[in-house]
Amino acid sequence: MVIARLFFEGCLLSLYLCSHMNAVAGQNLTIPSGRWRKHTSNLTRTQREGLAFGAAVPLSKANISQANPDLPRLSHVTSVYALLALQDYYSGNTTWRDAVVGGLVAGTQGRTGFYSANRESSENVNYWGLAFIYAFRAYKEQSLLEHAMDAWNLTYSSAYITPSAEVSDSGAGRNISFVPSASCSGGTFAGGVFSRQDLHNDTYINAVAVAPFMALSAYLSEETNNTDTAYGQAAQLSLNFIIDHLWNGTIVYDGIYSDSCNLSEPAPWTLNQAWFVEGLSVWANVTRNDTLTKLLETVVSSVATYPAWISSASDGIINDHTRDPSLKGEQQILKGVLVRGLAEARLRNPDTDLARYIEAFIHVQLNAILDFARGRGPNDSRYARSWDLSPASAFDAGGNVAAVDVLNSAFTLVSPSTFVNGTSKGHVKSPKTSAIAGGVVGGVVAAVVAVIAVTVLVCRRRRRTKAAGINNGPGSDAVEPFFSRIAHNPIASSKWGRINEAYELPSHPASLAPPASDANYDRGVGHEPFEVAEIPSIVQRSNSFLQGRHGEQPPRYEE
Repeated sequence: MVIARLFFEGCLLSLYLCSHMNAVAGQNLTIPSGRWRKHTSNLTRTQREGLAFGAAVPLSKANISQANPDLPRLSHVTSVYALLALQDYYSGNTTWRDAVVGGLVAGTQGRTGFYSANRESSENVNYWGLAFIYAFRAYKEQSLLEHAMDAWNLTYSSAYITPSAEVSDSGAGRNISFVPSASCSGGTFAGGVFSRQDLHNDTYINAVAVAPFMALSAYLSEETNNTDTAYGQAAQLSLNFIIDHLWNGTIVYDGIYSDSCNLSEPAPWTLNQAWFVEGLSVWANVTRNDTLTKLLETVVSSVATYPAWISSASDGIINDHTRDPSLKGEQQILKGVLVRGLAEARLRNPDTDLARYIEAFIHVQLNAILDFARGRGPNDSRYARSWDLSPASAFDAGGNVAAVDVLNSAFTLVSPSTFVNGTSKGHVKSPKTSAIAGGVVGGVVAAVVAVIAVTVLVCRRRRRTKAAGINNGPGSDAVEPFFSRIAHNPIASSKWGRINEAYELPSHPASLAPPASDANYDRGVGHEPFEVAEIPSIVQRSNSFLQGRHGEQPPRYEE
């Protein structure tokens, strides 16, 4: 009975993919050259790297161990480390290694750990986790990956809604009922992440909690070769949650209350979109899910032209200074994260219309900050927070944080001609997408995969002969992921025909060779030293989604 049901659902999924392929395809990837200001650049790779490095130097010297008026929130601090690590990763250098590793470890070993001094939010925990992931990718030090796992474990155990938690209406760090009422629609709340880990009666789930967790889960699934399937399951369920409850077809809303299904819809933020773009791009690439890649195209073209932050008057320049004036420009500090997410999407989809569209958008932002935000003369390593007003006259760490995201991304657009650590930093194509991971869950799943694969090959509008990937070596212009095409496990559909499916990733040997979504997020980032609790011993697990083990928190891996 189970076998017949699996095969039947697989066939239905394949038919669904065929009938909806065009519906989810990106339809607006034509560069709006008549509206976007200066969407090309003749700057060389060396010049771009020089600009990024010059803007990073003042940040590396800034005092961010205490609450800095220029970086008033913990999310701003974690972004500094993330940006420095990403710069090293993109360039293939280790220039900032000591500052990044030392800062990340010291920043999370104080009394508050992954939290800020006055609030325990999932947002901050996940940001730390992503910063550690970026650092691990740059420096390949196992302890950095383990710290990222620690952050993931903390959110998973304190705020993440597992399928079993939703069924039992218990867990996820809550001491009250959090399941939606019968009048709610939109599907399961599994995959949601509560905003607060210290308020056990709070049912608010916001985008800057769940979307970074999705991205962190996707990265961990990739970096661990899915040796623990919980990471991949969490990435898929969180993606489902966002699509069902926060994505309206155009943008990602700020958040939702799980018990009432009431949406929080303040002025929209670029940050809500940023983590969704990054997480979606990673997960689509890891799973080789062409339907998710089509969704990514739609998301990118939508958020890159949304008038609330990309008005026609700004000529395509990200314009967050019209947001909540009570934040005094703080929301502008992390607007560069959207560019960061777009850069990741481009790296994983090279030589495509999506990549060229993103390149044009990033060049618009690059030219804007050089023309309008960059200081003049001796102040030319200083950047204003606004990218379409007056240049910086004094150093503002928040302005440089926003700018470095763009400057980092901009130099990835030009392939270097040199080799780094023995690895070419030019375009690297990943293995063909026709490779199927077999024998993971038996012949039934293999048959389902075969049906789906054949149907997709027949139905998709254009065939990519090579899939995008991430190169294991830093500074690569493309991404070579660890996975071949994977077996699927269809799950229930609930919104506009469900445009994505739950995926079970195969385990196989490793080839191993970083806001303000609302006005109430964390202030105060001081950390005091403390005795670190003994970290749980590491245990390898080999969970199977088909065996139904969803609610168990995965421990750390053995070295």
